[in-house]
Amino acid sequence: MLINEVRFPLIKHPKSKEKLYPHQAALWDAWNLEPNLLLASKTGTGKTRAAMMPILDEGNCALAIYPTNELLGDQVRAVNELAAGEGKKSVIWTPETASPAVYSSADWIMIPVDGKLISSWQFKMSCRSRGETLRRLLNPDKKKIVFTNPDILFLVLGLYYHAEPFEALRAYKTLVVDEFHLYQGVELAHALAMIAIARGFDIFDRTVLLSATPQKDVLELLKTALQVKIVEPSLSAGPCDLERTAVHEVDLQALLRIPGDNIESIQQELLSTKTTLELLRNTNGNDQYIPAVTVVNSVFSAIRLEDQLVASGFDRKQLSIIRGLSNRDVRERRGKLIAVGTSAIEVGVDFDCDQLLFEASDAASFLQRFGRVGRHRHGKAKVWVPPNVFEGMLDQNERIDRGVFEQLVYSWYPQLNSSPWFALTEHGMITARSLAENLFETVEKNGSDSNLLKKLRVRLDEILFQHANRMGCGPQEVQAKKAFERARSGKKSSKWLISYCGLNRFRTSLPSLDVHDFAEQQRRTDWKMGDYEIDLLTLLKRGKNIKWNEKLDKLTISGIGANMNVHASDLPFSDDDCFQIFETRDYPNLAIFQDGIITPISNIFAKGNHVFCLVPSRSVEGRTDWRLPLIKAGKYFLALDGAALLLVELTRRER
Repeated sequence: MLINEVRFPLIKHPKSKEKLYPHQAALWDAWNLEPNLLLASKTGTGKTRAAMMPILDEGNCALAIYPTNELLGDQVRAVNELAAGEGKKSVIWTPETASPAVYSSADWIMIPVDGKLISSWQFKMSCRSRGETLRRLLNPDKKKIVFTNPDILFLVLGLYYHAEPFEALRAYKTLVVDEFHLYQGVELAHALAMIAIARGFDIFDRTVLLSATPQKDVLELLKTALQVKIVEPSLSAGPCDLERTAVHEVDLQALLRIPGDNIESIQQELLSTKTTLELLRNTNGNDQYIPAVTVVNSVFSAIRLEDQLVASGFDRKQLSIIRGLSNRDVRERRGKLIAVGTSAIEVGVDFDCDQLLFEASDAASFLQRFGRVGRHRHGKAKVWVPPNVFEGMLDQNERIDRGVFEQLVYSWYPQLNSSPWFALTEHGMITARSLAENLFETVEKNGSDSNLLKKLRVRLDEILFQHANRMGCGPQEVQAKKAFERARSGKKSSKWLISYCGLNRFRTSLPSLDVHDFAEQQRRTDWKMGDYEIDLLTLLKRGKNIKWNEKLDKLTISGIGANMNVHASDLPFSDDDCFQIFETRDYPNLAIFQDGIITPISNIFAKGNHVFCLVPSRSVEGRTDWRLPLIKAGKYFLALDGAALLLVELTRRER
């Protein structure tokens, strides 16, 4: 099956040196007319260019948010090249490239910022704190675009880094949020609250959301919460006399999915084309070019595929590993033969490749992964699909329009629910308010006078009140506010809110832990490559031989394996206790088991503190998917932290 190319007319825009696609021109035209914009356009059709060209023209500082550090790094390079093409002298500013002479001579400073880079900068600049480090990086002494992740912005707005970087952000006029469709449930509630709080303190005059696959119910929420103006490729911005291919045609072949997984089949496909891939790599001088990209559904499958490719004759150094549960240094793409990865690949990363081999379990994931090929030239793709999709693709014409094909994909595959309704609930407003409460608490701890604190409290309440009223959930915000008032007055039933504020982060749905993986260390023949972060449930379900290492002061594992049975100890609860929030520190006997063996995770709960809730198994079975992390606990399911809040509202909704 040949999926047709996507062509757009090119339009002369008065502010651009180069001609633009209609949706790029339309976004630029709406730039100063609307405070909130959403560009919904297919993968590979120039969304980043559309958002960044007005920023470069305007000359004001901007903050760009990306859901993964892989995409963050990819976009820094792309925008730096765009700036150069527009005649701007720009530099990517990192601890390795830092030079006063380069800094002073550049028109634009492109700054990638994540947790690891903040630590490197703190050492490089001899700063006293991470807050001082961020303040200096954000300092608007030059025209800057700062590229970071939502976690960092969440911490800045909550004053986790204290006031310095918060104040520096006031000079930033535009917030760009890429791949907005990925945020769901608690994270979506956080994203909307972050925008509301930033606007409430005169940070960001403009918010630009970018998405290739926005869901209808999320769009409806954005229309009410942000009064967002939607810009789509169908919009016209004037006459044209030229067209350009935005996405090239792709020869797509469907293969019937094998029960279990498709790793053996994918390995054989790659092995059969090894000579061709090596020839392509040797004859292409672009070091960012990579002949083949593979995307599988789980980290476990990606690890197996990598190891089997090495066992069948590929050099491990030829492979770019782009997945979770690995040290970020293994993700280097330059000069590689094959990219092996998971959903980390699908999130907007621009691949210059000839071949794509992938599997997918839902419509949005299918289209995002399929969008990795055909971005620079005609490409070939093979996809492993279930029987209904296989038969459906056989029934289609040999050549098909891409838009028609996308509609077919949505009809063949399920579409995962982003749970936008959670932002409108009492607990949705609680998790939004917790960000404001952290901001207030930091100011209070700094010894501010009572008049300032009163004014701050009134301002925060006004911001959240207005935010809730825009979304139509004013009563739920009143309930959330009263819950925090009860917590501050010492009410036992609400004291968990204080703990939740302390542990709340942007991705608070499940705790994450640092581990050392001896199998990964051996695979890379480098000790530091064994260090990475893993979410609790994946660790419990997949981590082999979990132990606490006193010398390392962290958990260690001996690799990632097949799914194991995970359950919590029975707790002294009854059905009357369900749908309430508790704290792990009040239940020292809470233990987590893996295939019947108690894990050191129980000790971590004892040392720290998390919130949790229980619901009867019957209330959620068949109503949730893998994205809601649940642990079996007798006749109940247990959820932690942000997932606990979502679970309470989900069961309320079902009831």
